[in-house]
Amino acid sequence: MNGMGERRELEIVWEHLWPGMTFYDVGANIGIFSMMAARAVDSGGQVVAFEADPEIADRLREHARRNSFSWVNVEQKAAWRESGKVMFERVDVSVSPDRGIGHVVDSKNEHVVTLDAIALDDCSQMYRPPDFIKCDVEGAEGEVFQGARRLLEKQRPRVLCEIHNERSRELALHEFSSFDYVCENCNENHILALPK
Repeated sequence: MNGMGERRELEIVWEHLWPGMTFYDVGANIGIFSMMAARAVDSGGQVVAFEADPEIADRLREHARRNSFSWVNVEQKAAWRESGKVMFERVDVSVSPDRGIGHVVDSKNEHVVTLDAIALDDCSQMYRPPDFIKCDVEGAEGEVFQGARRLLEKQRPRVLCEIHNERSRELALHEFSSFDYVCENCNENHILALPK
């Protein structure tokens, strides 16, 4: 993944970040958005990158270290509607070389690992609340924002959300509209949710 296919989404995030802000990268993968956001918010800001896949989270930590971005914090956890444990299916590298399509599942198979999950609302004890959230979680968008209702109500972050199916679109739009957000389609797969 080189980010070229996500150029417009990177531009949108860049347009909404400035020094000192806090950025949550939910479904960070190897960190293209996290590294760009780290430059935008600078050392006075904070980036919290949530990546469930253990191998990819390690690669993301290494990218932050190599760039001397000490303000990038990697949480090797799945963002979810509640904190606890979830089953996560790691996708074979022959299917997805960057393992970017791993996702939460309901049943075990040879590719499934059990790992920690965290509701974004529960992050306030560890990190500053976000000014901007980028979310790309392979169909779990609605569940992620069910776990971020306090943030949506009180902090009012801007959100760029990749949508993977119609059910996810309905759930995410329901959560955003419940908290008086205006949503616009950036393209067929991304919505930008802005507080009124």
